[in-house]
Amino acid sequence: MESLLAERTAVVYGAGSVGSAVAKAFVREGARVFVAGRGEGALKQLAHDVEEDGGSLSTARIDAFDRDAVEGFLDTVVEETGRLDVSFCATSTRRPGGRQGAALGELSFEDFSLPIVDFTRAQFTTANAAAARMTPRRRGVIMMMTAAPARVPFPYTAGFGPAWAAVEAFARTLAAELGPRGVRVLCLHSAGSPDARHSIESTMAADLPELPARQQIWQERSAVHNLLGRGPSLADVGNMAAFMASDLAAASTGTTADLTGGMTCR
Repeated sequence: MESLLAERTAVVYGAGSVGSAVAKAFVREGARVFVAGRGEGALKQLAHDVEEDGGSLSTARIDAFDRDAVEGFLDTVVEETGRLDVSFCATSTRRPGGRQGAALGELSFEDFSLPIVDFTRAQFTTANAAAARMTPRRRGVIMMMTAAPARVPFPYTAGFGPAWAAVEAFARTLAAELGPRGVRVLCLHSAGSPDARHSIESTMAADLPELPARQQIWQERSAVHNLLGRGPSLADVGNMAAFMASDLAAASTGTTADLTGGMTCR
């Protein structure tokens, strides 16, 4: 059976937990993969891991918030490969803050708005740069990453729920504009992967004495809503990304692929 992404060129922004999982899945399915990220150590580790598994990918230190850097990066990719088929942005916020675990009334507006501004800026910058290179060929897939609080009411998630909801709204609008020009736009919608715990914890308001109790509330609420009784693994996320980027999902656009164990399907 032919690989899902054979002869495709894919760009992934972010070499963290999710970005790495998606990049590995794209390589496994035959794509030529370019990963852009801010951290040199994470990029080197990802390249090493892929080589250990018998594959290869290219990496570049690029800030997804920098439009000129993104444009130059994609120019290089297209010059080298002649095409851009898939763009996946797993970049979220580049600044400390966000303070998940704090109540809304405990936040400054700056902390509340930080993830909203950063998530939407990264997705807007990378998606529009990709679209400019996909529409002349009338084909391509742009994918974004969101999470359960975009749709399920979770307390103490600060500005992250509104940020993910804004990304989904942006994706739907972009899909409506790009669909007639042959480009699909999708979101992967996750409940949070247990094996990405470090990434999740980096957004927490760790100095709050109430944080452990509030995290327990999240766990209890997740248990009530999750039909499978488990969160998605990073491998699940990568597999879904590869499938949705492939021609087997050619009729899907302007929607989200659910990886929440059914939390947002009821």
